[in-house]
Amino acid sequence: MLRLLLVSLVLRSASGSLPLDGGVQERAPVPPGAGLCPSPCQCEEDGILLLVDCSELGLSAVPTDLSPLTSYLDLSMNNISELQPNAFHNLHFLGELRLSGNHLRDVPGQVFTGLYNLKVLMLQNNQIERLPSETPWDLPNLLSLRLDANLISEVPEQTFLGLHSLRHLWLDDNALTEIPVRALNNLPSLQAMTLALNRISHIPDTAFRNLSSLVVLHLHNNMIQTLGKDCFEGLHSLETLDLNYNDLQEFPMAIRTLAKLQELGFHNNNIKAIPERAFVGNPLLQTIHFYENPIQSVGKSAFQFLPKLHTLSLNGATEIREFPDLKGTTSLEILTLTRAGLTSLPRSLCQQLPSLRVLELSHNQIEELPSFSHCQRLQEIGLQHNLIREIEARTFQQLSSLRSLDLSWNRIEAIHNDAFASLQSLVKLDLTENQLSTLPLEGLGGLTHLKLKGNLALSVSFTEEDFPKMRVIEMPYAYQCCVYGACNNNYKAASQWDTEQTGHEEEDLHKRTIALFPIHTDTNYDLDMEEFQLEVEDSKLQTSIQCTPTPGPFKPCDYMFDSWVVRLGVWAIALVSLVGNSLLIVTVFASPSYLSPVKFVIGSIGGANLLTGLCAAALALVDALTFGEFSQHGARWENGPGCQATGFLSVFASEASILFLTLAAVQCSVSVSCVRAYGKSPSFSSVKAAALCCVGLSLAVAALPLFRVGEYGSSPLCLPSPLPEGQPSTLGFMVALIMMNTLCFLVITGTYIKLYWDLMKGEFDSIWDCAMIKHVAWLIFTNCLLYCPVAFLTFSSLLSLFPVGEEVIKSVLLVLLPLPASLNPLLYLLFNPHFKEDLRLLWRKSQAAQEETLDSFVSEETEKSSYDSTQALVSFSDVDMLFESAVLPKIESLRYSTTSPSVPLIPCQQQTPPRRENTLGPSSGPRLKDEQLLKSDDLERNSPSTPSFHSSVYHSSSFSSHL
Repeated sequence: MLRLLLVSLVLRSASGSLPLDGGVQERAPVPPGAGLCPSPCQCEEDGILLLVDCSELGLSAVPTDLSPLTSYLDLSMNNISELQPNAFHNLHFLGELRLSGNHLRDVPGQVFTGLYNLKVLMLQNNQIERLPSETPWDLPNLLSLRLDANLISEVPEQTFLGLHSLRHLWLDDNALTEIPVRALNNLPSLQAMTLALNRISHIPDTAFRNLSSLVVLHLHNNMIQTLGKDCFEGLHSLETLDLNYNDLQEFPMAIRTLAKLQELGFHNNNIKAIPERAFVGNPLLQTIHFYENPIQSVGKSAFQFLPKLHTLSLNGATEIREFPDLKGTTSLEILTLTRAGLTSLPRSLCQQLPSLRVLELSHNQIEELPSFSHCQRLQEIGLQHNLIREIEARTFQQLSSLRSLDLSWNRIEAIHNDAFASLQSLVKLDLTENQLSTLPLEGLGGLTHLKLKGNLALSVSFTEEDFPKMRVIEMPYAYQCCVYGACNNNYKAASQWDTEQTGHEEEDLHKRTIALFPIHTDTNYDLDMEEFQLEVEDSKLQTSIQCTPTPGPFKPCDYMFDSWVVRLGVWAIALVSLVGNSLLIVTVFASPSYLSPVKFVIGSIGGANLLTGLCAAALALVDALTFGEFSQHGARWENGPGCQATGFLSVFASEASILFLTLAAVQCSVSVSCVRAYGKSPSFSSVKAAALCCVGLSLAVAALPLFRVGEYGSSPLCLPSPLPEGQPSTLGFMVALIMMNTLCFLVITGTYIKLYWDLMKGEFDSIWDCAMIKHVAWLIFTNCLLYCPVAFLTFSSLLSLFPVGEEVIKSVLLVLLPLPASLNPLLYLLFNPHFKEDLRLLWRKSQAAQEETLDSFVSEETEKSSYDSTQALVSFSDVDMLFESAVLPKIESLRYSTTSPSVPLIPCQQQTPPRRENTLGPSSGPRLKDEQLLKSDDLERNSPSTPSFHSSVYHSSSFSSHL
């Protein structure tokens, strides 16, 4: 064999592939199937040796033509399910063998015979269930063995007998239920081992007694509940112990035997108490991860006198009420104690921890802060989600190294003017969601990141001179970003706080910094890397400031209304609505004429429209008063009572108008049906009760945003935001509002279609007056026509069905939404004949009190005939025809012979009803009451030729009351 090797070397040197002068030879690829490289693998030369890559080729067996000079063989990610005993018998130079990701179930001991130079063996991600027991692997120089991610449930005692040099062993992610104590006793050189992700529930005494060289031991993600008192005996070199994610019930006192322990992790267990002098046998401890345990008590001396400790993490200890005593632990640099129950901090905190660089105390109940002036190395403080109310002048004095300060989600109402004066290195300040009304600027000139979002009382505008180095800033209101040129698109918007997307240059910078400074993912802090990034970024020319929230159509900088067309439109709508609806209400409710149910509902709609006009006038007035400088007043307007009242009245008026219109349509249809079926319509009191219910429902809907269901102050229009980035409650409120209004319009349309369909079929014999019915129909048509684009665009914007510009939505809300409030009264004033008559009656009422009595009497009696549109469809019997010929002509003669005005009867259809032999039944149409019929007969007999004025009026009144 040696002779063959020498011959091969001579041949290779003669061909020039091997330098004879000792120079460095680059690796050259060898084509598949070319002499030494098996097909279809890929090979590279490494001097006289060969690197063979046969991974991911779908192989079902080990290639048989492997070169004896192979030093590296990768057979991973194939379909090999069995290894032949002589598969590698001639690979004496093989140093690394990869068999991971196959389907191996068993690996016999004879397979690796002769691999005396093998140092790395990878068998992870297979289906191995058994390890060799009778014939152990004979791999005297093996340094690393990976058996993780298999199905191993037991490790026989003889398995590792021939692995005397093994240093790294992976047995994690298997099915082990106990520590393989006897098998591990044969590994005296082992330095790192992981038994994580198994089903181990107990660690017995002396489980690792022969592993005196072991430095790293991972036991996380098991089911360990108990530890033997001497379970770690013999681990004289152990520096890292990982017991995280187990089910430990008590503090592991067995760690006291680990004199060289430097890093300890047992977070996410069920440990409830840390005893006194818990780490007395671990003087070299540097890092303790103890978070996510239900800790209820901590011994006063538990963390005392640990001079090497630099990282302590106690997150999630919800029952801790007092800050731990850290006397003698003077090297501590990173202290994390979040989601605990701390209510105060000791005043001697910085005297005990002079080296502290990072202090994270978020999610506690701290109300008052001590002075941190002696922690002069502090670079980062996290106090978010506490109950702090005030920052005093002494709190952060002399912290010249402090770079990041997080005070967000507290209740801070006041900050002393000199609180930040000595923070010369401060670049990040987070004051989100507090109750600040002012912000002291002394000492904040070096800030590059500032967050003030959620401080609704802080409406003052800042200038660029206040923060000359600012790069990222979050304001309570978009108006405060106007000073940074956000409206002119000179500055870009951003929603990031710690990361800025500025192109490939930033990505390259990030990659370089990661390469220079490795990140410790367990602690989430790397101050050196952050400092390096900030210094490099500061050295670049800053041409942009990222300010959020970004101004836009709903957060304007200069003018509340974007264009003069919208401005003039709003003014026109407001004026017409105020004048028209006021005139309508006066003529309807102040007129001495008869107030029918439909007329009452029309007047109620006018009242709701009047409120809409008031809201439009209020917005127009605000626009005029803040013309050209709206950003200086926008925040105060949104949060003021004026905007809240305007929003409330606007939603109330809009909903009331739609509900009243629904009531009018339903009342017309129901009344006509009742008159036709029963000879009478619903009482006026029932209509008033329904109107009162409409008012109550509208009030309830309008009041929801006052109880955090929606928000009136989300925009200067004082309406719940129609934009998809609004709060979830606002989104739900707006969608529900649109759906409810759409349902009302469907009910209105269906009701009136049925009513007109019945008219077209001629089911009624005659209509005396349909002016009000036609008026309601016009209201339905115009209101529905104008509401459709409002509902469609708003709904599309809320659900992001398709992109709709904010300018379009704003114009629709300002113009189309209140437009019916101005059109509705115009339809009544210009086209309804009853308005002119009511106006005439009001004029005559002011002339003479004596004429007023007679005029109002005649008008009221006649109005009952002409206004009651809901009883307008009448069928006539023989008796009805008698009254038509005998009574009505007298009324007509009376109308023309007297000076009293009356509303003319306006028929929608006129036809002569056929004479009927039988009297009308209950379902044949409206009938006079028996008592009235008798009175009419008596009057006719007593005075057949010259009926008196009183008699004629009485017949007319009694007859028309059924119409």
